[in-house]
Amino acid sequence: MKPERESTSNLTSYLNNAKLNKVDTSKWKEFIVGDLFENIKKPDVLHAREVVEDENGIPYVVRTKFNNGIKYRVTETKKMTPSPKGVISFGAENASFFYQKENFVSGRDIYYIDTRHLSEKACLFLVSCLDTLTDKYSYSYGLFPDLLKKEKIKLPVDVHGNPDWDYMEKYIEKIKENCNREIHCV
Repeated sequence: MKPERESTSNLTSYLNNAKLNKVDTSKWKEFIVGDLFENIKKPDVLHAREVVEDENGIPYVVRTKFNNGIKYRVTETKKMTPSPKGVISFGAENASFFYQKENFVSGRDIYYIDTRHLSEKACLFLVSCLDTLTDKYSYSYGLFPDLLKKEKIKLPVDVHGNPDWDYMEKYIEKIKENCNREIHCV
């Protein structure tokens, strides 16, 4: 048991002392979210009393900042119309953005940006950029699709001034590689 504690202690120490590299955003460009993504949708609403918890079921996404927005998994029924995988979900009141890699059903005031044309890694990068908007919104001033479409986010650009989705994908891949390498070293 002692080696495990030492290993955990070493990992905690490493993470506490790690210096995060700042990303140079000086050459990034602002984009209006609605210009990038026309399809911001409101899925069918399922209230908690209408679903049955099932650990082997479909994710039930609600307005939380935790667990990728998933409250628990629920039994999928024929009456449900699941939202597609490969999209970025967000809750109106807490404005937390999450990439959903499985089809899901959702509770009240959950929306999604249709990002199925992008890779998972590009979406994960985009989630970080969208998260810069969260401080402006709350339960008294919710982030609804019409407001999100007017918001601006900064993104890296290619030589043509368009969002550089390839860079975003490679950046996330590099982060994953570095994390895996560091965890294996500890």
